[in-house]
Amino acid sequence: MKKNMFLSGSASEVGEKLQSNYDRMLESTHQWAEMLAFEPDPQTGMTPKDIVWRKNKAKLYRYVTPNGVKHKKPILMVYALINKAYILDLTPGMSLVEHLVEQGFDVYLLDWGDFYWEDRNMTYADIVFDYVARAVKKVCQFSNTDELSVLGYCMGGTISTMYASLFPSPKISNLIFLAAPIDFEDGGLSSVWINGEGFDADKITDTFELIPRTFIDNGVKLLNPVNNYLGTYTRLWKMIDEDLPVKSWKVLNKWVNDNTNFPGEAYRQWIKDFYQENKLIKNEVVLRGHRVDLNNINSSLLILSGEKDHLVLPHQTKAAIDYIPSDDKTYLEYPIGHGGLVFGGVAKKQVYPTISNWLKERS
Repeated sequence: MKKNMFLSGSASEVGEKLQSNYDRMLESTHQWAEMLAFEPDPQTGMTPKDIVWRKNKAKLYRYVTPNGVKHKKPILMVYALINKAYILDLTPGMSLVEHLVEQGFDVYLLDWGDFYWEDRNMTYADIVFDYVARAVKKVCQFSNTDELSVLGYCMGGTISTMYASLFPSPKISNLIFLAAPIDFEDGGLSSVWINGEGFDADKITDTFELIPRTFIDNGVKLLNPVNNYLGTYTRLWKMIDEDLPVKSWKVLNKWVNDNTNFPGEAYRQWIKDFYQENKLIKNEVVLRGHRVDLNNINSSLLILSGEKDHLVLPHQTKAAIDYIPSDDKTYLEYPIGHGGLVFGGVAKKQVYPTISNWLKERS
């Protein structure tokens, strides 16, 4: 009978191997626990920038282009209300903002800031009319242009869609969606949960008024609980044990655990008008008396999704092809999840260059 390779050798050699493996595992576990307990979060959002406009907590960043701007049309980046601004500028060498700046684009980003009690009554009408619309005007003013590109990640893409429908000027020449929900029908586990019996958006909003970030965070993580609550920490232990770089894990872990509160009235709209009634593709969303009609959008479209995305399923983003009547539309899908469009090897090697090359042809 063939001997087990691990147990081959004399009794003393086997004992030494067992002891060596035990010592290594103990040391890895010690490093793992120490890192989780004591090491500070990595720095994020490091691309040099200036604050060129403020409103309440919100700030409009314009990123420094040391080699000069090579493309006339500026880019405004918009992200989800529940995230932090550095989601699109994670860390040097792994940042969509950094990549676009290096390619010579004039890049802006609208930072929502942190929402607190005084923001509980904020709605999507406020977001679109008072923040996005004013930010767009500032972008065009500072860049001396009447056209721009808008890039929306996740909910930021939905917000950008509403703005593009309602404001024909300044002209949005290019609209980029990264995992942006447009059609909220059949949203996987999110839809099952939100449309399930007993899920009452009005009761949740009336109870909290300002939806705590922990409520949103746990809701998102419960869509894939084993991976989010256990798998991520076992992956860190494995990386330490195999002596692999852990910076990427630390940056990503900071991102997924560093959300912000959700204004209650916007949350109510997000659940009822979008997820439960799917009003966006029906052209039934109304903001301050103005109907959001997707037929008003004629921007060139670049639509990107991840085939493994369980938060925004690919068909929810791809729906922009069917409901937005632009002449210039491109849809691409990558073998990654939600975060993989802005972070990781596929993002850096494929997604970033796709975005910059597509924009170069249209800027």
